[in-house]
Amino acid sequence: MNNWFRNSNPTSRSLNYFPHILLLLIIISFFAHQIMMMFIFLSSLLIFLFQTYYLKIVGNRLNLFTVKEKNYLVIEDEGSWKITVVNKGFPILKASLKLTFDASVIPSHIPYKINNGLVEILIPFFIWKNEEKEIVIPVIAKKRGKSIIRDVTVRIPHLFGSGYIDLSYQNHIHTQFLVYPHRIPVNIRDFVFVNKQGLQDVKTSLFVDSMHPIGVRDYMAGDPFQHIHWKASAKMQLLQSKVFSPIASRGWLIIINISEYYSINTRLEEMIGHAAFIIDFALKQDIPFSLAVNVRSFGNTPFYYLHEGIGPKHRQAAFEFLTVLSFSSLSFPPIQMLNQLKKEDLPSVIIFIGSETVDIQNALLDLSSTGRSVYEVENVNDKGVLRQWRQKNLAV
Repeated sequence: MNNWFRNSNPTSRSLNYFPHILLLLIIISFFAHQIMMMFIFLSSLLIFLFQTYYLKIVGNRLNLFTVKEKNYLVIEDEGSWKITVVNKGFPILKASLKLTFDASVIPSHIPYKINNGLVEILIPFFIWKNEEKEIVIPVIAKKRGKSIIRDVTVRIPHLFGSGYIDLSYQNHIHTQFLVYPHRIPVNIRDFVFVNKQGLQDVKTSLFVDSMHPIGVRDYMAGDPFQHIHWKASAKMQLLQSKVFSPIASRGWLIIINISEYYSINTRLEEMIGHAAFIIDFALKQDIPFSLAVNVRSFGNTPFYYLHEGIGPKHRQAAFEFLTVLSFSSLSFPPIQMLNQLKKEDLPSVIIFIGSETVDIQNALLDLSSTGRSVYEVENVNDKGVLRQWRQKNLAV
């Protein structure tokens, strides 16, 4: 199966008539007994025919291999595109290799140009028959987003400078770079979150898991009768009370509204940076979190909703989505998202990021009236600040 699309680009269409002209000159030279001229014209014809044959078959047995992998970077991190080329056919000489990929990463120490958000580089390329060559393109992460190789083209010049052919790779390149968003700090460390009743293990809480005792201690006045451990008391010859694990609902729901009226919020990058910082903070504090963004989705919910989870893999899932979020994302009505979230089993802490309308404020007020703590992220003097949400006076 041929993996390359061949496109010929001669410098002049008149070259199509060149072999016919040479053949005519050979015949004229033969009848004119100009043996030397006939030999020159015949040699030129043979060379031209060899070039034509070479250009028809060169690259037919050229194969390209890449590793199917995702590379995760933060801004200013370094990585590299790696492409392995194997040639089983004719040698390819004096060619050039053009790569086109998304501008989330840019080449380091290699000339390039950017057109419409795509990076284009052109590097010299040659490969002999039965040779395997690895091409390494060092890159550096410059902005949030996903970068994949969109196009690989090998440009092979005609042997005598009469044009070139382009071999464009038709298959998908599986390697990609994901540049994580820049974390914009949010003043959150001094904030006190009040735990509500739940099922997650915590260090201290007013609530305990009475169904799963984790030990015993000496009985103290005021201990409930049903908490006495009778078997342990008989063994110790002293009343023993069950010890239970403290539990609470300490999960966070992070809601991002990317809409502002009928367009995407111009502060999108800032909002993503704040959300990334809060997610990192939740990971360090072992706080389960979920993420809801009003971007259209084709899953179980019509918007993006990452259910509650914890740990590095859960953060990675959230960051992968934040990485590809852009101004071209198709938004979902935020009020419909909030109304559907009300039907979910939400955690006790809700953090809202984005612009608010009267309808959104009413929905947030409904959430806070259920006993949940609703917070919002505001920009104060170019710094993110987490504050208790309060209803504001907005023009209808």
